[in-house]
Amino acid sequence: MVNSVLETKRGRLTMKSAPSMLIRLLVLTALLLSSAVAFAQDQANAEQSDTPFMGIRYTGVADGLFITGVIPNTPAAAANLQPTDIITAVNGEAIQVETVRQLVWIYDVGASIELSLLRDGEAMQQPLTLMARPDDVFNNPDYPMPLDLASIGLFVGECGDHLLVIGAYPGSQVAQAGFHLHDEIVEIDGDRASSIPQADAAVADLVEGDELRIVVLRDGEEMVFATSVEDQRRRRNRWRHPRPRADIETNYNTSMISLGYGDDFVQVLEIDPAHDLYAAGLRAYDVITEANGEPITKADSLFESESIALTVARAAGSQRFDVPGSAAALLRLGYAKPVAQDQSQWLGLHEKQVTLGLRYVQLEPDSEYLANMEIANGAYIVEVIEGLPAEAAGILEGDIIVAVAGEAVTQEIDLRNRIYFHEPGEVVSLDVLRGGELMQVEVTLRVAK
Repeated sequence: MVNSVLETKRGRLTMKSAPSMLIRLLVLTALLLSSAVAFAQDQANAEQSDTPFMGIRYTGVADGLFITGVIPNTPAAAANLQPTDIITAVNGEAIQVETVRQLVWIYDVGASIELSLLRDGEAMQQPLTLMARPDDVFNNPDYPMPLDLASIGLFVGECGDHLLVIGAYPGSQVAQAGFHLHDEIVEIDGDRASSIPQADAAVADLVEGDELRIVVLRDGEEMVFATSVEDQRRRRNRWRHPRPRADIETNYNTSMISLGYGDDFVQVLEIDPAHDLYAAGLRAYDVITEANGEPITKADSLFESESIALTVARAAGSQRFDVPGSAAALLRLGYAKPVAQDQSQWLGLHEKQVTLGLRYVQLEPDSEYLANMEIANGAYIVEVIEGLPAEAAGILEGDIIVAVAGEAVTQEIDLRNRIYFHEPGEVVSLDVLRGGELMQVEVTLRVAK
């Protein structure tokens, strides 16, 4: 998720200002899904006045379409569809998000369709007559968009079947209500909520000025917070849909971990329980501020020991975790300066590029990574990709490749360029620094797919 870097002041949730970019990881994906508006149309048809329109906002679930909001003055409102209803079929045919086009958009404006619904676990049928999609529906006062949790200003992330507070719009009512980072939301306005769609549905019928009561679980104790509803979309007209944002400048994403890097922090956006950092105690939404007692952006001596002491901001206050020294590259990756490439080196070699199958940080000359070594340059290996040449050759995370076929890996000609000079199927010798020892590893290159 994950919105902006969070701090706690006097027990309240506050946020840093100046958002710079959208987060594109797990929590944001969930928010995007839950706040999608279902008009029975897509962007390509956005300007067509004859596009059929139901007037619901939904997200996909196993049974069909979970309604998270109903737009007033639309067919859905006239048919008395309600948030938390699940549309399971249209005219007897089971429906999923990916089949809306085939099952709804095929009808003309004015056509009547029969919806199969689940409401509180009970099956029912409901007719609905499609209307034409209104012009500029997001800003049309005749069709006010239902609220969701993000538009009120509170951001949450799903962690298993738990719904955690991860941010709030600065200056909003909910930001001042007393929530803490990682409070677990269990109830919203009397409705139990353990997922983002359920949370959005719970506030969909509220309007600005209504009281909002949220029950959270903190340290095993239930607490109730009351706040007045504010529609943050009115205050941020430049955002068509309110979205959590963060002062994250760069990202690093793999199947095991996703990190965001800001001016003075590294935030864990997603982490697999099988990852070493998870075993060391880190969790999604943790904000890493220091390493070995130094600010994270200035911790240049991370490779001097086998263990790194991380300072992590959580709702309960700062905590310390000792993580493997191999995590150093991950912590520094987002701050690595891009290396200018001479594009002429990439021309006229062979049709397809060969690959080693790894991710790396190109070290700057005389980097701390190479302290007390005669070697001035190298590529620090951050990830070895399964099933590709580097793994087969025994390259490990934390290795530093300093030469390819006897040619030094430098900023001017980095690892990628050095490998590119060779052909698929060629066996190449790599000079690898591992644990302070220089060794040679032979690798058989293959074409990148």
